[in-house]
Amino acid sequence: MKTIDNKKGYDKILRRLFRKAEVSYTVSDISKALGPMIDLVFISQFIGTDGVTVIGYVGPLIMLFELVGTTISSGARNKVSSLIGAGKQEEADRAFSGSLFSGAVLSLFMVLLVSIFCSGVSMLLGARAPGIMQMTFGYIYGYLIGFPFFALTRILTPYLQIEGKYPLVTGISLLTTGIDVAADAFVVFVLYGGMFEIGLATSLGYIVPFFFCVSYFLRRKNRHAFHFSFRKVDPVQCLEILKIGAPAGIVKTSSFLGGILINNMLTAMSMPYLVAAYGVFSQITVFVRSSWYAPADSLQAFTGLFIGEEDRESLKEVQKLALIHGLFFTGFVMAVLFAFAGPAASVLMKSEDPAAMIMSVECIRVACLSLPFHAIVYSFNNYLMVGKRPHFCRVYSFLIECGVPVPVTLLTLLAAGYHGAWISKPISMAVLSALAIFYISRNRQAGSFREKMLLLPETFGVSEENELAIIATSVDEIQELSHIAVAFALEHEADRKRARTYGLLVEELAIFLSEHGFVDGKPHNIYARLVAKDADLIIRLRDDCKPLNLIDYYEAVKADCAETDEPGLSIIMKIAREASYCASFGVNNLIVRI
Repeated sequence: MKTIDNKKGYDKILRRLFRKAEVSYTVSDISKALGPMIDLVFISQFIGTDGVTVIGYVGPLIMLFELVGTTISSGARNKVSSLIGAGKQEEADRAFSGSLFSGAVLSLFMVLLVSIFCSGVSMLLGARAPGIMQMTFGYIYGYLIGFPFFALTRILTPYLQIEGKYPLVTGISLLTTGIDVAADAFVVFVLYGGMFEIGLATSLGYIVPFFFCVSYFLRRKNRHAFHFSFRKVDPVQCLEILKIGAPAGIVKTSSFLGGILINNMLTAMSMPYLVAAYGVFSQITVFVRSSWYAPADSLQAFTGLFIGEEDRESLKEVQKLALIHGLFFTGFVMAVLFAFAGPAASVLMKSEDPAAMIMSVECIRVACLSLPFHAIVYSFNNYLMVGKRPHFCRVYSFLIECGVPVPVTLLTLLAAGYHGAWISKPISMAVLSALAIFYISRNRQAGSFREKMLLLPETFGVSEENELAIIATSVDEIQELSHIAVAFALEHEADRKRARTYGLLVEELAIFLSEHGFVDGKPHNIYARLVAKDADLIIRLRDDCKPLNLIDYYEAVKADCAETDEPGLSIIMKIAREASYCASFGVNNLIVRI
């Protein structure tokens, strides 16, 4: 058995879970990005440069469409993961119903609003030429049909990930992509359709997967943690979720505003193909954003859980993982884009004028230098969303897509002409990264920069001497926890009777886990934290054994009048002052206090 040094040790289960979450978020995000990317390829090859220009104009509006799903999804994930970390499953279930209800109402309202004012919206986006405006109308109307389904699927996805249903998330994402490709091919090769049909094809790719996603929560045989009910919808909680998710919404809103302002700046330069070339890199960015979104989103999900558990060391670990993985992934993508800028531009920009290709290649090679900075910026911002810095988080969220890029783009256009459009990308992200580092360094908390990165008070969690972290990989090692628990309790001023009670609790938990979790013959890990906080002695167990809700199991045993079949479980529930269980991210989590 390995006792972990809190400064140098690591949780093997946590690292594995973080990688699984990253893969899930990557597949999900790439799938969402592939819709517009596939549209762009078909439009470029079969409709022409005018169609590519329309996609460039509509880009900010698509960002605004994502506002509903992103805001509610982010708020619900932060709220629910914190509740689960604190063992409040019933409140988390109510948040599930509230988030879905809010998403349906707001997405339908947005569809109605944009449909009524589509002409004004198109002009605001910069699509003023008669032919371009009509094509923009068509794409928007086709896209609107599937938008509510997209928003609701986005809200449901984190709940599937929290329950550890990563294969289902991956399957739904791949289904979205497959339907979009097939529908686009049908539009151009069979229907010889235009922009409306292309938008409709994307909508179809959102509608069908939504029903597959919902089917999981409707199947009675699934013992999932979340159940929708109108009676569980709490208006106060709905508003709280929107408030918590506001920073993510601000990012999308500022992206919409910033995109409009920058598009109008580029249009004012009256240079052919400039908007189209800029739009090419914008679409590439959407496609490769999972290289920084996946680590940052995984960080956001686990941060809520560990804040609920008051686990400082795990917070530092996921911060480190997100930053290292994000820098590695974005650095790799940057190198690939720089080396293959020509082929990428030729696929996305079909034009007889070589000037358009030259501009696109230059844009890709210069703008891709900004990608590693994205890993820093979005990891910092996503951590702020869950932490206790809501006011600065809202400000920083606005700066990411509008507050910094717009003035920097204006200055670089004035200084370097049209080249400034892509030069502004790395400059803007470097400024935002420097601001994040400066803000952390100004944190008053004592200690190293890594301690300051937590942005939490020193009173959060427990000190090193008040917790002991252990990884057990076999039944024999699990059973040794009892002796360690007794010694730990005595070291923290518990009398012998209470220390023996604590050891007995740990022993019975160990026996229960060994009998029910290690019977499949597969290797498993159990991460145990013994904690002394205030007047409580706490044991927190996280294991990758088969899903088993100890509390529900105990209630079922009592209902069958068969407590004698599980005497150890009966002892556990009688000794514990408080016990809570949740299955999150594919592992069992149990918190017991005496």
